[in-house]
Amino acid sequence: MLLTDYLLFAMIAAMQVGSPGPSTIFLVNNALVHGPSRAILILTGDLVAIAGLAACSLLGVGALLEANPTVFMAVKVAGAVYLLWLGMQQFRLAQRVRISSDQPTTLQSIPVLWRQSFMVGLSNPKAILFFSSLLPQFVSAQQDSHISAFLPLILLFVFIKLIVSSAYALAARTMIAKVATPGAAVWGKRAAGGVLMLFSIFMGISAFY
Repeated sequence: MLLTDYLLFAMIAAMQVGSPGPSTIFLVNNALVHGPSRAILILTGDLVAIAGLAACSLLGVGALLEANPTVFMAVKVAGAVYLLWLGMQQFRLAQRVRISSDQPTTLQSIPVLWRQSFMVGLSNPKAILFFSSLLPQFVSAQQDSHISAFLPLILLFVFIKLIVSSAYALAARTMIAKVATPGAAVWGKRAAGGVLMLFSIFMGISAFY
């Protein structure tokens, strides 16, 4: 691959990960409640999930989903149900949010939040189709049978998602001073829960079309 190919891929990846979605909402919420550094640590769960979905696309899972609409629909519905559950969790947690004058109180452990981040990353099976259609465009016909040829692209995509998502988390730091009150934190949790539930509704509807 030429340098221009990598630059083009990086631009496409940046536009894709820069569009706010469930993982972005979850990340920003964690940054506001737990701080940017912990939010970025929790983000690694989402990054592992993205890398896993990309690997699945190379193993033919994308073609399998396209060939079996019923299975694809079931996977999308499962992802929508999980986002709905996570959104409801945010509403429940909003009742327990307490923020001190120094830093937010941690309501959930890092391992629990990491697993939730991982599951949010897995909740959109369309990512498999995205990788199935995008990755082969940047690999020559002589290389496309070797998974190792796709590895640099997957790592580049994960790296770009890390950079863009970290920017979201760090930007949230400027909001902490404004929302560092119990009332504002409660509404922040409710807002995140509401947006996640909206995403789940849209995903659920799209599963049948």
